[in-house]
Amino acid sequence: MLSEEDATGGWTLRVDPSQGAMLTRSMYRRQLSVWEDGRLFQFVVDDDTRTLRWGRRSTVAAAKLAAEKAARPASAP
Repeated sequence: MLSEEDATGGWTLRVDPSQGAMLTRSMYRRQLSVWEDGRLFQFVVDDDTRTLRWGRRSTVAAAKLAAEKAARPASAP
């Protein structure tokens, strides 16, 4: 279960009774989200019109890192 301890480094914990807990962050004009789905953590990176990247990782830290990496513009180092 995601907790306030997971909401570090610019991430915000949002709890919706119907959807559960979700970590969110905005960077590079993209919306990043991470949530728990069974034993895995799902991540998604959206811009204003579409989903740019999604995936699953085994830890919340890995999911946050993958989302942040996927949010970087193509020209960023």
